[in-house]
Amino acid sequence: MSNSKPQRAPRIPTWGIFLLFLGIVFLLHNFDILPWGVWGTLWRFWPVLIIIIGLGILLRHRNPWLVSLLVLAILLACLGIAIWQYQPFPPGQETTRSYSQALDGLVQAQIETDFSAVSLTMSSLPADSPNLVEANSQANNGGEGIIADFHRQNNEGQLRLGMKLDGGSWSEAGARPVVRFTRNIPLTIDVKSAASNLDVDLSELKVTELQMDVDVGNHTVKMPASAGTTHAHIKANVANMEITIPDGVAAKLKTDGSLSTIDVNESRFPRTGDYYLSRDFATAENRIELEIDCNVGRVQVK
Repeated sequence: MSNSKPQRAPRIPTWGIFLLFLGIVFLLHNFDILPWGVWGTLWRFWPVLIIIIGLGILLRHRNPWLVSLLVLAILLACLGIAIWQYQPFPPGQETTRSYSQALDGLVQAQIETDFSAVSLTMSSLPADSPNLVEANSQANNGGEGIIADFHRQNNEGQLRLGMKLDGGSWSEAGARPVVRFTRNIPLTIDVKSAASNLDVDLSELKVTELQMDVDVGNHTVKMPASAGTTHAHIKANVANMEITIPDGVAAKLKTDGSLSTIDVNESRFPRTGDYYLSRDFATAENRIELEIDCNVGRVQVK
């Protein structure tokens, strides 16, 4: 009887390759070659991990070095596509340390913000302010600048806001932008961020629609207190998020989380089937319809 042991198929170091790829990306960040905001695009390639694991299983009997090079090539191709797709504002957009835009008869506005690798504070202007928005870059190093793109059609405004370092260099050191919006007209707000910390206070604003797509960071969001009906969709990846619904505001919540902890105050929003629902939601003057998608993180609703 032969005592020779069966040979084991060589293992493909899939996770080692992935860590190598992450190290390359973070190194490029540290040398200001890559913008931190590219994570918002790169994260959408997460299904590639499933493809890579499948390739590792199917090709486990092949040369592990060739398979490893194939996996690394796939990851680098995803990075290249993410960089190609990432362009929050048109080339040549000027920056400024402060920005304001007058209301000037606007009756409603659509707002899109894209602040990555910073600590952003968002709140409301005083009730008597004549402006739609006021934004300031509170940067210690003096390099950051606000990027703005405003268009008007009749009495409706469209505004895009972001932040960029002068000379095309990105860094979170000292970046503390503060953005405040009017509380006097209905607003549709779309918030995008990556590798950021957000403090968003919408309690005094008339936000009728809210979209948030955030990747990596700690975020606090206070919902509108007197906007009538607000429709909100929050998507968070690798994030810690605290959402506050003001007293007197009813809510209908739907949550979906993968590898996430979702904590909802059921004394205010008891579970009813697939939803968390305020008892007075149908008759409430101010109410929020909120859908939360969280992948790998923690969400608290109170």
